[in-house]
Amino acid sequence: MGVVGRDRELDMIGTWIGDRAPGPSMAVLSGEAGIGKSAIWSGALKTAGPGRVLSCRFDESEATLAYAGLGDLIGAVEGSTAVRGLREPLRRALAAALWWEHPRQTPPDRRAVALAVLDLVRRLSAEGALLIALDGIQWMDPETEVVLAFVFRRLSTEPVKLLATLRTGADNGAWPPLARVLPAERVVCWEVGPLCPDALAAVLENRHGIALTRHVLRRLHEACGGNPLFGLELARDRAWRPNLADDVSLPGSLRHLLREHVSNLSPAAVEAALVVACAARSTVGLVERVTGGLKGLVEATTGRLVVVEGESPRFRNSLLRSTVLEVAGPLRRHQMHVRLARAVRDPEERARHLALTAGEPNAALAETLDTAAGLAAARAAPLSAADLAVHAVRLTPADQAEVALRRRLAAAGHLISGGDGARARAILEEALPHCSSGPDRANVFFLLGHAVFASGDVAGSLIPLQWGRAEIADQPELLIPIMASLTYFCMHGGDLTAALGHARELLGLAERAGDRAMCDEAAVVLCTLELMCGAPAPAVVPVPHGEAALGRPPLVALHMYGYLCRCMGDLQAAQAAFGTLDTAAETGTAAGWGMVWATEVECLAGDLQAAARYADLVARTAQETGAPPTAALLAEGLVLGVRGELERARQLAEEALAAADASGHRMAVLMIRALLGFVELSGDDPMAAVLHLDAADRICGELGAIPEVLCPTAGADHVEALVQVGRYEQAAERAGRIRWAGRLIDRPLVRGLAARAGGVLLTATGSPKRGAGELEAAVEEFSVAGVPFELGRTLLALSRVQSRLRRREEARRTAERAGRIFSELGAERWAARTVLRSRLSAPNRLTISEARVVALAAEGRTNQEIAAELAIEVKTVESHLSSAYRKLGVRSRTELAVRMSAGRRDSGTPGI
Repeated sequence: MGVVGRDRELDMIGTWIGDRAPGPSMAVLSGEAGIGKSAIWSGALKTAGPGRVLSCRFDESEATLAYAGLGDLIGAVEGSTAVRGLREPLRRALAAALWWEHPRQTPPDRRAVALAVLDLVRRLSAEGALLIALDGIQWMDPETEVVLAFVFRRLSTEPVKLLATLRTGADNGAWPPLARVLPAERVVCWEVGPLCPDALAAVLENRHGIALTRHVLRRLHEACGGNPLFGLELARDRAWRPNLADDVSLPGSLRHLLREHVSNLSPAAVEAALVVACAARSTVGLVERVTGGLKGLVEATTGRLVVVEGESPRFRNSLLRSTVLEVAGPLRRHQMHVRLARAVRDPEERARHLALTAGEPNAALAETLDTAAGLAAARAAPLSAADLAVHAVRLTPADQAEVALRRRLAAAGHLISGGDGARARAILEEALPHCSSGPDRANVFFLLGHAVFASGDVAGSLIPLQWGRAEIADQPELLIPIMASLTYFCMHGGDLTAALGHARELLGLAERAGDRAMCDEAAVVLCTLELMCGAPAPAVVPVPHGEAALGRPPLVALHMYGYLCRCMGDLQAAQAAFGTLDTAAETGTAAGWGMVWATEVECLAGDLQAAARYADLVARTAQETGAPPTAALLAEGLVLGVRGELERARQLAEEALAAADASGHRMAVLMIRALLGFVELSGDDPMAAVLHLDAADRICGELGAIPEVLCPTAGADHVEALVQVGRYEQAAERAGRIRWAGRLIDRPLVRGLAARAGGVLLTATGSPKRGAGELEAAVEEFSVAGVPFELGRTLLALSRVQSRLRRREEARRTAERAGRIFSELGAERWAARTVLRSRLSAPNRLTISEARVVALAAEGRTNQEIAAELAIEVKTVESHLSSAYRKLGVRSRTELAVRMSAGRRDSGTPGI
């Protein structure tokens, strides 16, 4: 029997599944509880065309169970050749995470698990189209969601489709991150609406054999709002009492109806249903072990309370599960958790049930939960570990205050790692009254500062760190991590004066403590901050040791060293520093911002593939930790901006700007303004670019920082935008500051930027020969610096000047060289610009002035309109058109429009 009343939805899904366009895509069926999403989803799977299908249903009870969904999703292929063919480290990580094998002492890295699933999906899709079907993604466990998001971000041409259902409503309005992984053009969303009365009548007749009069059907439809689940339950109530007349009022409370439904089942059926409701992952075997048989489960299934899929019984909807738990009452729920604790084999699940059975402190049980939390952490499931640790804290006896504090801090640490900053803050604030002054309180304040920073409140993170500093003012070895955090957080907040002070104090503390590694780290950050504020570039910078750095969040020394090298324009050293990092060991926001800097460095160095990998890592870090999205949005925007995907880059940057403004992250605001300026300049909107770059310049002035240190290319972009809008005096002042910065840093990158800015300004102010000389000098500097994208931009500018100087053949060769650079980088929009420039510069082709007139004429403008828009004489317009007609071999505006259209098709750019 098909899905009644849902032909349109099934047809849309069938068309979507049948679309063989390359690359991943996603379809989401959304709607309120009971509206029929799961029925449509199941029907679509039955009618799906040829190809492999991996499916999984999520349940509210499993939302905190690590990798629950992932285990169900790929459990069917556990013994397949695709799994056996995985590289052994990845197969071991996947097996340990899903308990196919017992985890080793070293916990599986979450990235290794994600890479294993990515490899598996690619292997399966290589055999044919792959459909991943997920029912109820609002209850997806966080670990499964992170893995699937990781996979879909990295698919490119593989024929993989994801069909998901999402419950929406008052409590489920926000879309999960997985539903936002792919670009908007690859995602379709269908809102499942209510059934019409006739369709609801057909559902009732097919399901229960109930035929209602039109009068009752209308009232039933009004009562349930067309929701088939509610309508079925309301109609079922009437079926139980068939003697009622048609005009009797329908039940006003579905909750009462569901309670009555459950209460009418036998004790054995209710007991079986209670096992399914209380177990984190129920199986037929578990129900049989706990209840002593399957009679109750059979009755619960026959009574349509639960359904059994394979070996897994589940409720038809969450309302029924809630009703079973409510009807059972607290005493029977407690007894069921006791029985389940004896029956389950998974140590984490056993610990959960034990925790739910204990009302009073119990040292032995608390220790068991603490151990289970360690197992969950070893499986790279920090949120599961946090839940178990919280239970361990609750059950720790009052006379074990030190143990309770340790467990509270462990729980907070797991929550920070898992991204639940709000709960971490609550636990830490609750811990404060339970710890004495001195090191204990300082440790709580230290973690609290990190929780606040991770939640996006950069300014607020400083307060608890300062309190922690006051608790241990005379203990240098304990002050070092607090001072390192204060330095880093002040830098991100834009208080460079305070950050400098903290960095100097940190260096003194490290020297007194004899901590050589921290001395090197402090020296690196101090040099960076001093350079930001206008000090000359240091002659020698200590290179921090990677092993020491990785153990010191958030002042990750190799990240800071890479950032310092980037600030000085030494891209090779910066690449080496970022490449040395063992990113799997990095956690939290520090890793995120380090990878943003790495993304920027690779964009400058011209390796957009490496830049995209770093941007993906930032996105993964944000998704796994729940950190604010600013870093991830900025990193992706940087890559898209260079590629020329300007609309998407602008959208991401604007989202990042809003998030950075809200969090008080001024360094991020500065970088985002610079990115937006570049995007607008690239999109031929110089006035919008000026607004953003003026704002970036103001922020640097407020911070007391040198713009060319914080945002190396923003100054040259600023000069170019100012020139295009005719603000030559401000452009000259800005170009002078870039030249001064070039002397301060004295590196090819900054010298090249200064030369390009000067060349653009000289050309615009009537000195094209001198401008060409400056641009040629910039070409040499950029060639030495190893920055191909900036080199290509400079060659494009030089080609324009050479054309203006009537050095047409030279201009064409310069443009073609720029085009080759952009094509090799993958910057297609910029490559298309060079095609047009090369054609305009070729013999018998249009000059820039002629091309502008021709473009407007092809749009249908009159000579007078063209003259007014370009601020030239009508006679000049006529002269340009006459010359263009001769060069292009056309005799009328109609032929001109046709020729221009052909040029656009040939080159992918406006004009020819």
